[in-house]
Amino acid sequence: MIAFSNHNYIVYIFIAGSAVIAFHIFYSIWRRIAVKSALSDSGEAKRIVAGLYSRILIKEILIFLAVIVSCFVLLGPGWGEKMRETTNEGTDVLVALDVSRSMLAKDADPSRLEKAKSAVRLIAGSLNGDRIGLIIFAGDAFLQCPLTTDTGAFLMFLDSVSPDSMNVQGTDMGKMLAEAGKVYKKKRLTSRMLIVITDGEDHEGGVDAEAEKFKEMGVSVYTAGIGRNGDLIPAEGSGDTGSFYRDSSGSLVKTSKNEDLLKQLADKTGGFYIDITDNFSGLGRILNLIEGKENTYYGSRMVKEKIDRTYIFLLVLIIILALEMFIQERKNTITKERKIV
Repeated sequence: MIAFSNHNYIVYIFIAGSAVIAFHIFYSIWRRIAVKSALSDSGEAKRIVAGLYSRILIKEILIFLAVIVSCFVLLGPGWGEKMRETTNEGTDVLVALDVSRSMLAKDADPSRLEKAKSAVRLIAGSLNGDRIGLIIFAGDAFLQCPLTTDTGAFLMFLDSVSPDSMNVQGTDMGKMLAEAGKVYKKKRLTSRMLIVITDGEDHEGGVDAEAEKFKEMGVSVYTAGIGRNGDLIPAEGSGDTGSFYRDSSGSLVKTSKNEDLLKQLADKTGGFYIDITDNFSGLGRILNLIEGKENTYYGSRMVKEKIDRTYIFLLVLIIILALEMFIQERKNTITKERKIV
């Protein structure tokens, strides 16, 4: 069965080919009208024009065929199968996502958590052959998705997370770093990077001690802060009713972004801090860094792929164009004119 390597562009190629054919049809009709109006109605002139039209018709058919074959060449046709060995290599990216209740605050649109998820989707969608993993944390932390090249599976894990994914609430960034450290100790990675997306609240401490371990392992932490200071936390299931979390004394709980902690964590491990509350422009620095990391070799595997047959259509295209150039439109006309003289 024939397959096309550039099937995603079939609509654009069809439109372009149709436009060329339509233009040529218009030009052919206009040229016939122009030739008829330029010649007299004598029998000799009609014979000359008849000879001219027969050659023009052949050339037009060849041009139409050339356009159709060109479309096939652009689509990259292939059939038959062959086995090919592919190597898997890329950068390992571990993302730690804060899913504590403070991430429900709406000082980022539509909320801190949803905007953070969008940032993670952007990172995942920009990877090319790289592995990505996900750690979620609040008062505890665990590996939600191991390092994988299956972006679709990763995004399924990402979409399912919420504050309800954690039994222990609060925010313990120390436990998050400890969980990430386990991944780096188990995996012999050439390129090591941890991206932490959080509002920076930390109720337990322990960040400094874990950051020192990351520094010793040579792992850089890149922190992305989200949120503003003094925003309220919507109560679970409140929707737009305006119900917010209160402390044991009945006072409204306000959450704030701890930029200082995030900057210190990044600086101590050789990374840097960005803010994604309003936009994702700072993510470009992280994505550029991922592309520049030394690739990790994951092994090889055999894959089936269609045999590229584009060269056949390209050869046919060359033959058609050569025939079109070989046929001279005015040969009959010149011969007739010489006999008349």
